[in-house]
Amino acid sequence: MTDRGGRGEATARRPGEIRRRLGSIRRERARAFGFALAVFVASVVPVPGSSGGGESALGGVLDALPAEIGLTDPFHVVGYAVLAGLLVPTTGGRRVGPFLAAAAAVALGFGIELVQAPIPWRSFAWGDAAVNAVGAVIGAAIAVAWGRGPETAGDRDDER
Repeated sequence: MTDRGGRGEATARRPGEIRRRLGSIRRERARAFGFALAVFVASVVPVPGSSGGGESALGGVLDALPAEIGLTDPFHVVGYAVLAGLLVPTTGGRRVGPFLAAAAAVALGFGIELVQAPIPWRSFAWGDAAVNAVGAVIGAAIAVAWGRGPETAGDRDDER
């Protein structure tokens, strides 16, 4: 459909297209919510070998890691990268969508760190919050690079 001036600009979408797009956004949000819930649950359950006392189930693996890298850091990076990547398409294709997705993942990570503070087998860690933020930014950037981010003017022109 074109506008009255005949410039070829779309002025309305078909109802079927709108329903399909809304259904897609709902599915994306459900995936992101489910993954966020899994991250939360994994963040509050006891970690094997974290209660002190006794040998860790991982033996000498922890000794082999550099002091700056914790055992869970790779899980933080990957988990929050996936979460932010899942959140990017839920922002409706807005230009600020990737930033909102990364910010939401960082906020969730910080909130989880706060929840962990009073749990006896967990603790609040600024380092974990920083690693979560790095993962979230990486995930949002990858989502945009894979074409799951906001549409560009060129993308809209290709649809015509």
